[in-house]
Amino acid sequence: MQKEVKQEGFNAETDTISTNSKLNAGKYPVRFKSSQVSVDRGGRTQLGIALEVVSGKDKNRSEFIYLCFDEGLPEFVLNKNGRTLLKLASMLDVEFTNKDLADEVATSEALSKGIGKQFEMDLTIAANKKNPDFPYRNYDFKPLIAESDDSINEDELDLPF
Repeated sequence: MQKEVKQEGFNAETDTISTNSKLNAGKYPVRFKSSQVSVDRGGRTQLGIALEVVSGKDKNRSEFIYLCFDEGLPEFVLNKNGRTLLKLASMLDVEFTNKDLADEVATSEALSKGIGKQFEMDLTIAANKKNPDFPYRNYDFKPLIAESDDSINEDELDLPF
């Protein structure tokens, strides 16, 4: 492990030990790992979504998305969280019923039907003027398109029949 750390360019004399474990902005092929319910520091119930990068240089790294639907939040936050949840559900082939949306626990259970599904996550990061140390992390999702560079043109094949 020490060899890998040195190869990455770590300088023990000048570099800090802690690293930022969050993904940078970009497009990532991800797998839905889990959803769970927790309570944030402010006492609000939130839905936690765990995604894992499945290939590329960031393979096996995780991204955690927290969605809160408490009534005290600004309307634009609730709308954004709602759109994020619905887009995520569409990637997981989950169609919510009214019962699934009754509370975060029911929503989490409904989403768990999609564990293992893969899709593309487009992560953008925007400055947070009120709290610069915590920039906004914005997500969009779309189906993962398999790259195939070995396509076969059947017209070029010399088939006997």
